[in-house]
Amino acid sequence: MTGFRRIAQLWRERPAGRLDRKLSVVFLFLIMLPMGLITYFAAERYTASIEKNTVAYVSQLSSKMMGKLDDYVNDMMKISIIPSYLNEIQSGLDMSNRYYEEGGPSKAADRPNESEVKLQITRKVERSIYFMNNIKEGTSNVYLFDLYGNPYFVVKSGGSRSNLQQYYEGWRKLATAANGRPVLVSTQEIAVPAGSKQYMFTVVRDIIDKSYHSIGTIAVDANIGVIENIVTDLEDTTRGKTFILDDNGTVIYDSEKKYLARSMNEHAALAQVTGREGSFRMTIEGEPQLVVYKKSEKTGWLILITVPEQPLMKEAFDTRRITIAAAVGVTGFALMISLVLIYALMRPLRSIVQHMKQVQTGNLDVVFPVRRRDEAGLIGISFNRMMARIKQLIDDIYAMEARKKEAQLESLQHQINPHFIYNTLETIRMTAVLHDDAEVGEMVQLLGQQLRYSIHAGSEIVEARQEWAHIKAYIELLNYRYGDRFVLSLPEEEAVHSIRVMKLLFQPIIENAVNHGFDETKAVLHLTITHEREGDHHIFTVADDGLGMPPAALVRLRRALEEEQPQAAEGRGIGLRNVHERLQLRYGRAYGLAVQSEEGLGTTVRITIPSDDTEQHLRTGVG
Repeated sequence: MTGFRRIAQLWRERPAGRLDRKLSVVFLFLIMLPMGLITYFAAERYTASIEKNTVAYVSQLSSKMMGKLDDYVNDMMKISIIPSYLNEIQSGLDMSNRYYEEGGPSKAADRPNESEVKLQITRKVERSIYFMNNIKEGTSNVYLFDLYGNPYFVVKSGGSRSNLQQYYEGWRKLATAANGRPVLVSTQEIAVPAGSKQYMFTVVRDIIDKSYHSIGTIAVDANIGVIENIVTDLEDTTRGKTFILDDNGTVIYDSEKKYLARSMNEHAALAQVTGREGSFRMTIEGEPQLVVYKKSEKTGWLILITVPEQPLMKEAFDTRRITIAAAVGVTGFALMISLVLIYALMRPLRSIVQHMKQVQTGNLDVVFPVRRRDEAGLIGISFNRMMARIKQLIDDIYAMEARKKEAQLESLQHQINPHFIYNTLETIRMTAVLHDDAEVGEMVQLLGQQLRYSIHAGSEIVEARQEWAHIKAYIELLNYRYGDRFVLSLPEEEAVHSIRVMKLLFQPIIENAVNHGFDETKAVLHLTITHEREGDHHIFTVADDGLGMPPAALVRLRRALEEEQPQAAEGRGIGLRNVHERLQLRYGRAYGLAVQSEEGLGTTVRITIPSDDTEQHLRTGVG
């Protein structure tokens, strides 16, 4: 009852609702943590996916846009090389160069038909210019210059540059340095005769005749409206802004036209541009932006496309809010179900606790009502079985205590008989000594020692040396009777003599060997006791070379040793059964006797007992 009362006390002293709180916290973490992580990673993955797809899509659009710009610029460059193949332009420029080389208008008075010559040059050159102006849609004007900087052009509907000479020197230097290769000039702000401002980008080239001499310069202008037409579709898709810059960081085009022809070398965005294409995030004017960039391999122009994150991520944010709301709803529903389950689980457990408290007060007639065959019901069934077993054990203890008292009374009553026997044997021995019969006196003395060792109350555990002395006296008595026909061999190791063994462990086995193994036809029966150590066990072996047992008798003996309540035998093996039961009662089912025998060869009894440390551990565990 002590262990059971301790369990009930622990239940009574536990903090109220402790298990409920633990289960609630466990369910909370098991539900909220996975749901939170799943929601977070799903939202982040969705956002990253949108950004990745946007970058890929914008990069694809920018590649197409850059391809269109490259094609357009390439067409402008092709237009710039036409004068090198048209004889009419070359002859016109040659005439213009000779005309101005000879003094130009200042010498007109000395030359007849001067005006006709000038008109002829202009018509020859401008007729081809009209042709080149209409080759490529979107080009504003084509300007031809002779070696003296005299321009020839045809005015289109958009007008022409009013400050043409301001740019000629720069163009001429670039063209001359390029040695006939086209040069792309970034956007310039120009003035037209109408007084408004326009922005142009230009391709200039040195005009080379068939003899590989420079005869002039060509400049092909294109309005940035051409770029705007290409970029419009992209900006409608991205809802952002587009910047196109040349190698020097000068803005060729920007969506708002705030930075045209201005340098952006110091802008923070350019510092993050690495490689030919990529993307990064930055804040522009207080608004987070996704910036995608790509650089043209042909023109060297860099396109920067800014995409505002707010409209881009709007769908992702909406999806995140919906996901979080769904996760909160599912988590709340799961927690509600968890609380219901916890209540359903704890209710029968609390009932069991109440029943245990009643048991603690001494009421052993409580019965747990089992309503369902679930785990709680199985606990209730086990509780009911435990209570039934406890009551049975209590009844058994009462019965054992009653029998023990009776045995104690009988023991006190029987203590008179051994003293009477000891005194009688001593009287017989003294009489034999007085009549000079030393052998009878010795036998009586040995018998008295045997009886004292067997009957005398005292410790149930003795050293092996005491057992050796007892069985030596027993063998000596037998030899008085049979005339030295029994030879006993004992372990000689001193350490074995001090091993603590159960009292009267060996004598019944020796007696069984003498009674059932002694062969009258043999001169001597050898009885040998040996010892060995196996782990935490002491192994004693009692062997004889007597008659042995037939297989059927050996089977019956082994069955008698293992049965809890063996049937009455013919008398054989009762001593062995007594020793075996005593060993198992004291040490447990793992210990006892094991018998081997062969008919005509003898019998061996193996005794297994624990070492002193193991015995102490067993007794502590039992206690």
